[in-house]
Amino acid sequence: MAKQVRRRKLNLKKFFRFLIILLCLVFLIIFTSKIPIKNIVIKGNSYVTDEEIMEKCSLEDYPSFIRTTKSKIKKCTESIPLIKSVKVSKKLNSKLVIDVTEYKVLFKIRSTDEYVLDGNVRLSDLSVYAPILINYVQEDVLNKLISRFELLDKDIINKISEIEYSPNNYDKERFVLYMNDQNTVYITLTKAKNLNNYNKIKEQLGTNKGILYLDSGNYFEIKE
Repeated sequence: MAKQVRRRKLNLKKFFRFLIILLCLVFLIIFTSKIPIKNIVIKGNSYVTDEEIMEKCSLEDYPSFIRTTKSKIKKCTESIPLIKSVKVSKKLNSKLVIDVTEYKVLFKIRSTDEYVLDGNVRLSDLSVYAPILINYVQEDVLNKLISRFELLDKDIINKISEIEYSPNNYDKERFVLYMNDQNTVYITLTKAKNLNNYNKIKEQLGTNKGILYLDSGNYFEIKE
């Protein structure tokens, strides 16, 4: 005997219910994808401006919150030469937080026109303030100068105008620093970290100007 094939009746009620749910999901996705970023918080930056980061990542017009991915923001922000690393997070209320870590600008080498950053990263064509190394320093001493300047506070580095290599018969790692406040400081690289105390020392000196010897003796000679 031939088998009878039973046809299943299409349940129109269930089909329309499914169709309505599907359409609602589509409209919800379209709607949420159009919600813009409402708030952008950029922190950790001092050399690079908020505007530079927003322009680099095309955030000026506050694009879609959902379509703007964290990986995309991280990649474009880290392409800025002065930025070492970045963390990106999305918060409730369409808030985007970009937390950057910048390289520390240590000084500029006059002879090569290069800026030296921590980690011995070297860049040209920057528009940031940096003390200027005005004369030649042999490579081994230069590398040690870089490692010692990495230990200095950014505020202290910004107080230095020029750096001059000034070795003598007793110390081949001696430098003289010409400060923006018209003081002069002698340092040796083994004691360079003591320069972080410069603000405290300056408070004790009052308005006096002169030469601070941090290479030996730790004393101040007042200018006549």
